Amino acid sequence: MAILPVNTTRTSTPLATQRLLFQLNADQVELQRTYDQLSTGRRVLRVSDDPASAGRALVLQRGIDRTDQLQRNAQATEAFYQSTDDALARIDDALIQARGVAVEAAQNVLSEDERAALSATVQQALNSVFTAGNVMFRDHQLLGGILESENALNWIDGGVHFSGTEAVGNTKLGGGVSTAINVSASESLGLLSTVVTGDSLGAGLARDTRLVDMKAGKGVQPGIIRVSDGGNFQTIDLSRAATIGDVEDIIDQYDLNGRRLSFSITNDTVRLEYSDGLPGTLAVDDVPGGTTASDLGLSNPQGFTAPPLTGTGMAPRVTTETRIDQLADGAGLDLTGGLQISRGGQDFDIDLSEAETLGDVLIAINRSDADVQAELDQSAGRIVLKAQRSGVDYSIGENGGVAASSLGIRSSDEQTRLSELGGGRGLVLNSQDDDLVITRPDGVQLGINLEGAETIQDVIDLISNHPDNQDSLRVLVRLNAVGNGLELEAPPGAGNLEVSQPGLSDAGSQLGLIPDGETVGTGELSGGSMRLVGGDYDPQEAGGALDTLIRLQRAVLDGDVEEISLLQERLDVDLDRSSRTRGRVGVWSQNLQQLSEANAQESLLLQSQLSDEIDADLATVISEMTSRQTALEASMRLIGQTSQITVLNYL
Repeated sequence: MAILPVNTTRTSTPLATQRLLFQLNADQVELQRTYDQLSTGRRVLRVSDDPASAGRALVLQRGIDRTDQLQRNAQATEAFYQSTDDALARIDDALIQARGVAVEAAQNVLSEDERAALSATVQQALNSVFTAGNVMFRDHQLLGGILESENALNWIDGGVHFSGTEAVGNTKLGGGVSTAINVSASESLGLLSTVVTGDSLGAGLARDTRLVDMKAGKGVQPGIIRVSDGGNFQTIDLSRAATIGDVEDIIDQYDLNGRRLSFSITNDTVRLEYSDGLPGTLAVDDVPGGTTASDLGLSNPQGFTAPPLTGTGMAPRVTTETRIDQLADGAGLDLTGGLQISRGGQDFDIDLSEAETLGDVLIAINRSDADVQAELDQSAGRIVLKAQRSGVDYSIGENGGVAASSLGIRSSDEQTRLSELGGGRGLVLNSQDDDLVITRPDGVQLGINLEGAETIQDVIDLISNHPDNQDSLRVLVRLNAVGNGLELEAPPGAGNLEVSQPGLSDAGSQLGLIPDGETVGTGELSGGSMRLVGGDYDPQEAGGALDTLIRLQRAVLDGDVEEISLLQERLDVDLDRSSRTRGRVGVWSQNLQQLSEANAQESLLLQSQLSDEIDADLATVISEMTSRQTALEASMRLIGQTSQITVLNYL
């Protein structure tokens, strides 16, 4: 607190007055500053008060704002977790109730009224799960997709249609990672279950293949390579190449000491040589830091390998932009005829005649109203089909061509295992007798023993190679040209083409050759031949808790004990899935609490440090204020005394 000296004997009166007023103003400013500190409790009110402390305070304040936001996130997330846990608890209770009904219904001594009552109980459990699946919180579906504001589940024709998504919301709670705030319907209810996992489609290399897609997605880094014919290395700039066709164009134009280079592309390889086809030294290397030659498999820095140089394993990954003629390792696919998808007995024909890329195929399937969601698994290069409707069977077959087989998504083919038929129950076979009897129109009976047969192809071979089926009137067997199933064809005769299953065998029914409720399958005359067109022998169930409950309700009402026993196992799986999901939410809640406590502790620490930087010490402020008031009073007295001095005081 400086006080300017006032020397009235050696200064003019205006200058002395100016210096006195300056001192008075300084005292007033400092006193007002102490008043502000005392009223606000802050020592630093502006950056200029203490730049160093103000800078540290800004950093601390940003940290406090961050922890406060994390605390708000935690509070909102806790509410989501609580609502999700409540919904999953209702699902668990409903599945436990349905499991008890299944155990009670798996008896042959129940009356129709008792079964009707048990069926009503299952329906009640189904309604509880349905309601829980549509639970919303803050205008978001908890299980049906975080951004969905409408019901994700709807009843349609006795089945439940899922129109939601698998979107899961994420938030920041600290720790540098994102945390989910809800679960998906597939995790909790098993919805959108996969009904068909296709085969790998395998794309071939083409001129328009992007470098980033090559080598199954590992990619080729564009850059500069060096080439030599035994002399000094020369550089070829490939850094601007985007496709393998660009690489070909650049290299094909390069002249290496009078010899033109030639770069060629095949389905899975690239090849570099001299365009004249003659031998010679051809060294290829990367510039320091580059990997282009190595990525292309053409690295030959010493020139020890004679041309042509071949890089293998260049096939690109399959994407939605992959052309149909690039699939099957470059051979292309024949999609003539398209697909036929059957859902609950209703057929949907899918026209793929205009499809040019794999994305076009996916769009055509998704727009077919068959309630199937088609996706591309890029990691394996295959199509995956998911069911959107619970309580129905799905079947993906041909529509007069080979499109389904070519795309690897035919749900029932020659490689289907017999143990998978009947919903996983397999076939019931006779121990001593034939399991299947085919009666030709000419009266010849073919007894088929399926002992040892493992696949549908084995069944086809047993029928085709039967010793009594080698003449001109033989029965031909193949997969249906439309849809799925087996088709038997034989020349017409005096009788019918028939299939029966003697003894305890159910092979004819499970193979789709004998209609449900019938004991014999009979062919019809069509196109000058007797044909017996069988049904799909391996329909795909939608899967999930809702699908299980719908089927259980029907089985209980029909008294199908075998089906009920099978569904008990599925209920256990559904309950385990839901319980595990609920447990995961519980773990999230526990982690949330720990992170929330850590954020609160961090916030307190930051606020303490901020207080040390900018808050005022009241005792110090009061002491300074007293001093400032004394100084101000002294300045005012000095001004008063000085202003009374005139020249007369010195005479």
